[in-house]
Amino acid sequence: MKWTNLLLAVAFSSTLLAKGILPCMVYRHGLTNEQMDDLLARHPNGTVRVTAQDWRAMRYQLHRFDCMTNYVHLIGSTQDCERVLLYLHDKAVELTSATNSFARIRRELERARDEAAERAQEYADAYATATNSLRAAIADYTSASNRAARAEARHNAIVSWAEEQRDKVISPLTKAVWQAFIDRLKKEDE
Repeated sequence: MKWTNLLLAVAFSSTLLAKGILPCMVYRHGLTNEQMDDLLARHPNGTVRVTAQDWRAMRYQLHRFDCMTNYVHLIGSTQDCERVLLYLHDKAVELTSATNSFARIRRELERARDEAAERAQEYADAYATATNSLRAAIADYTSASNRAARAEARHNAIVSWAEEQRDKVISPLTKAVWQAFIDRLKKEDE
């Protein structure tokens, strides 16, 4: 079977060489699968002396051959099939574990980020409330300070007026009444 395929591929490639197939297009002992499909697509009525069943078998064998040569190359380069297979299995398990760990860490980080955002919003709301309360307290204090300053100014004006009235009076009894009134006003300051 192997020699038959080889002879068939050589005969087919030499036949097609006259119709524009260059030697660089020939793969191994015949045309590549893509080249064969391309030729048959260009010439759907073309005749190839290969049955469809044989062609499918050839394609299957070529694909199997490619896979097998890659596998044999991997195994052959290490001289230890079991060790390579165990290494590949361990690597797959390790990568799966790492992927799961990264996914878990990502979920934890997203949860922590969401909690931090909620906490930051709570702090921002508390800061806004405290700032508003402080502004209101400062406004109340300023208003009270202004009222107290005006009240003190009025009080001092009344005391000054009472002293002027005391100093204008000639009678000692009236002076004593004014002085008692002034003492009473000053006593409230203490």
